[in-house]
Amino acid sequence: MIVTLSLLSLVAGCTFVKTDTGRKLVSEDDPIFDTRLRGLDPAELDLSDFWIDGEVPPPDEEIPINHRTYAKIVAAVSDGIVNLYTTVLEEREALIGINPGDLLPFRIPIVSPVLDFIPFQMPIPYEDEGYALGSGFLINEGGFILTNAHVIRNATDIRVVRAKSREEFPARIIGVDPATDSALIRIEPQPDMQVLTLGNSGALEVGEIVMAVGNPLGLNHTVSSGLISAKERIVSEDTTSLLDYLQTDTAINPGSSGGPLLNLHGQVVGINTAIATDAQNIGFAIPIDTIKNVIPILVSGNPERGWFGAAARPASPGEAAELGHSNPSAVIVDEVLDASPASNAGVRVDDLILRIGDQEIPDFIAFRRQLISLRPGSHLDLTILRDGKVIEVSSTLVTPPKH
Repeated sequence: MIVTLSLLSLVAGCTFVKTDTGRKLVSEDDPIFDTRLRGLDPAELDLSDFWIDGEVPPPDEEIPINHRTYAKIVAAVSDGIVNLYTTVLEEREALIGINPGDLLPFRIPIVSPVLDFIPFQMPIPYEDEGYALGSGFLINEGGFILTNAHVIRNATDIRVVRAKSREEFPARIIGVDPATDSALIRIEPQPDMQVLTLGNSGALEVGEIVMAVGNPLGLNHTVSSGLISAKERIVSEDTTSLLDYLQTDTAINPGSSGGPLLNLHGQVVGINTAIATDAQNIGFAIPIDTIKNVIPILVSGNPERGWFGAAARPASPGEAAELGHSNPSAVIVDEVLDASPASNAGVRVDDLILRIGDQEIPDFIAFRRQLISLRPGSHLDLTILRDGKVIEVSSTLVTPPKH
């Protein structure tokens, strides 16, 4: 009788499993998107007053630390930091059918493991509503808020809660850039809007004190502090990624994503975005200098980047020396695709790239960062070293080919 009842319940039921394929489930024509600025050319946007740039602190400046230092910084910026609560579409699977091993009243050695391998359940994909939380911060009195792309991915509703008043406002998405995991959303302007000052992440030093403010685990407006543990960390296995991170031991948890990483001047130097789940006190933030470069892309709502058709990598010291260059961090062309802008410009494999425009390339990470805001139609001037000779090449980036 017990077996019969178990069988009936299994036939009538199914197992629900959440999946994540990374697909877009919400159309960019959905009402959650604000399309008023869509289609603008990022190169033609004048965003000189769109955010506030803070002064670079003198490297030898002494900041007095006492029991109220952090409290004063938090009080000065708190109402410009917001908590985000989102309703999202999620992909799920309903596993309908019977697991043969569950038909037995108890586990039987040898028999049960064999039955577990027999697939009698069929996955039926469907979409369902879920919920997510995160953080963000105001950068413009017009109600513009920076956050992470993954915080609002597939969102159908975004609610912004301000810290002091605890007022809640609906938000719409201006633009999303998956390549840098950044997003720009907007609420209607309020008369007492507080915006945060953006600092200079390039001026940060390893060992410098920083603070994180956000909404970890839904615990409103949590403050934590720590150090810049490292800079220019590449944590993705995707070698085509243009993003490098600040590493910090400041406590960052789910819900902290999108919140600001602050220096002791109250300036935003990064956006908290990730943690190492198999370690303790290893968190990562996107450098704010990187975000400044992509804000025009976010405002226009079009994250498409230009295609050059060449691949590069760090050259070994031996390769650089053989090619007549003393920089141990030189960048070498590894591949040039046929009929690409790179090929048409005359770029060749084993060319050493010295400069982009008038900017020298100190290392491979800096090289990738200089490419981060280039879109189709962007003009690219390269200075390369080939066979001991310095050569100038020019090209115009095009729309990436569809595979």
